[in-house]
Amino acid sequence: MEIDIANQQAPGGVAVRVRVRLSGRETSRLFVNGDTLIHLPLERALPDPDGSPLPRAGIFLSELAGSHDGLTRVFTDTAAAAAFADTVRAQLETALEAP
Repeated sequence: MEIDIANQQAPGGVAVRVRVRLSGRETSRLFVNGDTLIHLPLERALPDPDGSPLPRAGIFLSELAGSHDGLTRVFTDTAAAAAFADTVRAQLETALEAP
């Protein structure tokens, strides 16, 4: 699995973009073993730019891997962005391990 997590300055905070690419073998394993829900921490996150009333608290690995642009969330400061990135990376690194 290729994991790309990048932080950049954004209006009003720090944006974290998460993208994942799975190999064909990893995609098959995900299909056979069941999809994994990745928890998306919300602490000090700014509202989503799409105007949704509730920020998204999770995403399935298959959805994240299938999105060309990945997922972006904006945080109030660098520390919150780093905590989000660390939490999501830790989940992704173990997402395909056998239950």
